[in-house]
Amino acid sequence: MKFSAIILLFIASPVLAQNKAEMIAKIREQFQAINKESNYQKLSLENEEFLPQPTDGGGELIGYYKNASLKKIVVRVGISHGKQLFEFYFQNDRLIFVFEKFEQFVYDEKKEAFDYENPETTFEGRYYFNNNKLIEQVTTGHNRFEDETLDPEKILMQEANDYKRLLNKKSAKKSKDLINNTA
Repeated sequence: MKFSAIILLFIASPVLAQNKAEMIAKIREQFQAINKESNYQKLSLENEEFLPQPTDGGGELIGYYKNASLKKIVVRVGISHGKQLFEFYFQNDRLIFVFEKFEQFVYDEKKEAFDYENPETTFEGRYYFNNNKLIEQVTTGHNRFEDETLDPEKILMQEANDYKRLLNKKSAKKSKDLINNTA
């Protein structure tokens, strides 16, 4: 019985891997198509509108909409020692991909100051989702999920939902203000 289960698992493994590779390829096609699109309606929130504590380098949250459907969220946050970038991609209102990057300001010994013009990329992360499940993550450098008690799937899904909620709230307020101004 155990032997047949092992054989079945061995036979099924390449099929599962192939399906995963196909899913990732399809996700790549989808987020590349989203990036190629140029005719979006944009909705922006500034530092204090979306961050619990405003940062010294400022912040921006931008939602990209096509036909009232959210396709992409870009979050840029400047902190004292670097810049964070997060990009969340959606297909049919579901998270499909997250790109995360951190650029650290390098200290210039000669000038005895940080070089804010030429930051060094110290982390990049790519997270692939299918049916709201993290199916693959590819990271380089140190990242916030190195602590094994942190669940990247749960955290990234929560962040995406929180950002969507904030954008929807501002969109609803913007619509209400527009209606009040025309009445």
